[in-house]
Amino acid sequence: MLTVEPQVIERYVRTGKAKLVFRDVLNHGERSERTSEAAASAGRQGQFWALHAILFAEQPTVEQTPIAQLVPLLRRYAATLPDLDQESFARSMDERATFAAIKAADAEQRKRGITSQPIFEIGTRRLLGLQSVEVIGRAIDEAAKQ
Repeated sequence: MLTVEPQVIERYVRTGKAKLVFRDVLNHGERSERTSEAAASAGRQGQFWALHAILFAEQPTVEQTPIAQLVPLLRRYAATLPDLDQESFARSMDERATFAAIKAADAEQRKRGITSQPIFEIGTRRLLGLQSVEVIGRAIDEAAKQ
């Protein structure tokens, strides 16, 4: 996903052919919850995609970090975002301000049969698992014809 997503954004999102929407699926317990909360908390300040990119790039570290140390790690990642109000971010994480919305989004995804990531919904098609840029591009082109 780390190599595909930037290409999809460049070729299809920036050109207006597609819109990229991220929907949470909490399939890794508390780790999913806390990382989703961090991204959503950054998103409250327009920094979702910036923290999302860091979380994906640092996924091995996030996965190996003990749960008790996860929030401090997420705060360190957020601290690298120059335009993020760190106090507001920390407060959002401490208060779990985005948790209810994330749980509701996960429940909605599960109602739709989505229990893992990545899944690409393009027009009426649902592509399961990691896809190449070419496969995604063909699906976007087909959806545009419909």
